[in-house]
Amino acid sequence: MLRRTLVLALSAAVALAASAHAAKSRLEVTVQGVDGEPIAGAAISLSAETGEPFTVAGVTDKKGKYKAEIPDFDRAYLLKVGLEGFTPREDRLDLAAQGFRPGQNAEVDVTLVPRGPLEIYNEGVRALQVRDTDAAIARFEEAVAAKPDFVEAWRVLSRLHLMGNRYEQALAAGEKVLASLPDDAEVLRDRYEALAGLGRAAEAEAALDLLAEKDKSPEVAKFLFNAGAAAWNERNAEAARRRFAQALEHDPKLYQVHQAQAEMHIDAKEWDQAIAELDRVIEIAPRNFKAYERKIEVFRAAGKAAEAEATQKALEALRGGG
Repeated sequence: MLRRTLVLALSAAVALAASAHAAKSRLEVTVQGVDGEPIAGAAISLSAETGEPFTVAGVTDKKGKYKAEIPDFDRAYLLKVGLEGFTPREDRLDLAAQGFRPGQNAEVDVTLVPRGPLEIYNEGVRALQVRDTDAAIARFEEAVAAKPDFVEAWRVLSRLHLMGNRYEQALAAGEKVLASLPDDAEVLRDRYEALAGLGRAAEAEAALDLLAEKDKSPEVAKFLFNAGAAAWNERNAEAARRRFAQALEHDPKLYQVHQAQAEMHIDAKEWDQAIAELDRVIEIAPRNFKAYERKIEVFRAAGKAAEAEATQKALEALRGGG
C-alpha cells in the first residue's frame, strides 16, 4: 500500500526580552508551504494540555505569522494548524524540554503539505487504523475523485465494500483496478466473492476459473474447495470433482478435499475409493480422529470386519498417545 510520512519542520529560537517589563512568555508561529513561502490565513489553535485551562486561537498574517502570549513554558501545549486545501496538523509542543524561560520568545515553524490525493489516501489509512471504516471509505472515495486512476485507493475500496456486503460497489471499484492490472490476484478474489454474493452464478464461476488460473496460492484453494462443497450439496458431482481437483492443484495438503471426496465415494458405495481418500486424509493429518472413525464405518459397511477392528485398535492407540 502506498504510504508517505507528511513533513512537519518544527524548530525553535530564543530571543531575550529587551526590557524587564517583557516578562511574559510569547509564542510566534510561522506557517509556510513546502516551497518555503509564507501561508496567510491559516487557522491556529493553541491549548495547554496540563495545569489551568488555556486556549488561544487566530489566523496567520500575510507573512504567515501568528503571535500570542502564553502563561508559561512549564507545560506542554497542543498546537493545531489548518487551512482548506492542506493537510491539517496537530503537534505537541514541549517548550520546557527545549529550555525556554519566562520572558523569552519561542518561535515555531510549521510546514503545511498540500492536501492532494495521496494525503487524502493517507487520511483514509489513519481512519482504518482506528477502525473508523465509514470515515476511511469517505477519504478513499475523495482520493479517487481527485485522482480517478488511483489504483491503490480503488483496491482498498473494493475490499471495504466487500466486507460491508456492498457487492455492486465492490465490483465497480474492482473493475477500476483490473482495467490497469488485469492479473491483480487480490481484486480477482474480491470480484469472485462479490459476484457470488450477488447470486450471479455463471459470472461467479467464470471469475473463479480466472482466479484459479492467475493465482496459484493456497488461499485460492479454499475458494475452490468451498465451491466444490457447494456443488456437491446441490448434488452436482461433476462440478464438485472439478473444483476439488483444482483445489488440490493449488494446495496438495488441503486434507478437507480428500474428506469431501471420500464422502462422495461413500454416497456411491464405492468403498475402496472412499478408504483410499480417507488414507490420504490420515497421511496429511495423522491425528485426524474423525477420518479414522469414518474409515471404520466404511470398512463395516463394506463387510470388512477385520479391517474395521484393526483400524479401531489403531485409533485407540492414537488416542492413548501411541
